[in-house]
Amino acid sequence: MFRQGAETTIIINDYNYHATPGFSFQFIALVIAALSLMAVDYRNPSLTRPVRTALSLTGYPLQLIVDAPFDIYTNVTHYFTNQTQLASENRHLEEQLQIYSVKNRDMQIIEQQNARLRQLLKAPQRPGYTFTMAEILATSSERGRQIVTLNKGSRDGVYEKQVVLAEDGNIFGQVIDVTPISSRVMQLTDRQHAIPVRNQRTGMRALASGTGKTDQLELKSIIPSSDVKEGDVFVSSGLDMLFPPDFPVAKVIPNGVKYEPGDQFANILAKPFINFDNTREVLLMWKDDSIAAPTIIPPEATTVSGVPSGDLTPSLFGAATSTPALTPTSNAVAGSTTPAPATTAPNPAVTPAALAPVATPTQKQAHTPNSKTPSKPPKPTRSAQ
Repeated sequence: MFRQGAETTIIINDYNYHATPGFSFQFIALVIAALSLMAVDYRNPSLTRPVRTALSLTGYPLQLIVDAPFDIYTNVTHYFTNQTQLASENRHLEEQLQIYSVKNRDMQIIEQQNARLRQLLKAPQRPGYTFTMAEILATSSERGRQIVTLNKGSRDGVYEKQVVLAEDGNIFGQVIDVTPISSRVMQLTDRQHAIPVRNQRTGMRALASGTGKTDQLELKSIIPSSDVKEGDVFVSSGLDMLFPPDFPVAKVIPNGVKYEPGDQFANILAKPFINFDNTREVLLMWKDDSIAAPTIIPPEATTVSGVPSGDLTPSLFGAATSTPALTPTSNAVAGSTTPAPATTAPNPAVTPAALAPVATPTQKQAHTPNSKTPSKPPKPTRSAQ
């Protein structure tokens, strides 16, 4: 209290010196709630899916705003590009288009031949694939994690565990989380990611695990006596029933093969074929069984053994000559010295029309002496005594 002439001023300090020092109750409650939510999300992610979806929808406009300067810069740069450079790139792309169109035609012929062989061998047809391009909006800032966010979501047909490719058809990663308008993809180099692979040179199987670095993968489950050399290419094996087989994954780096005495497995490092830092567009892949195999015209005639009447080589490679089927009639007419065995069972899939031109009983008796129905021996005659 201060006294200044006739006026009196009273200064009151409202600070409570008896309050408990430390964090407030609200802050402690929020910390406990956050830790509990993190534990539930780690143990059972399906319970927190609505919360993550709501947060993703809320933050999606912010991601677009952050990515807008880069898009504006790219569009402006392309707009003011030199006309000569554009014309040169256009010619180069036209040449590539012509080359790929010829290769595509050749590939269609090879697919038809492959489908024909698989049909003859009764092997399952290889599935077809369709693709859609997506753009990367954001990357994860967590240390050791390689996760990116795409601008495609469930409304575009994206689903969890979907395979994602990059340039030249190299495997980029897989989708781990989907919202209606975006999705999150785990890259191959993420420390929690692994993919079964095989050596393209020797066929040896291994497991490619991420190291948390964008330019390095670790090949595991390889014994020290294995034949692995610098420059070996490892492709996906398809044994996990997720990634399609024979897609490029990584290549063994120089001095990447090391054997430590006493270790059960070798230490092998490989470099992915993708530059993850500079990748802005990826391809989402869908399996499409409707385009798995081209239309194959069935053979017109079939022999008793179920093999097409024409020779296999002309039907596959378009030769002008063909070999006629070997039937009992052709043997009887040509007088072949190797008759068809009479005990051969007919194929149940053969139609009566295919078996129409058969030999007559007279021809069979004359041509197949080892028939199941033996002829009766002549009766002996008594000589006159």
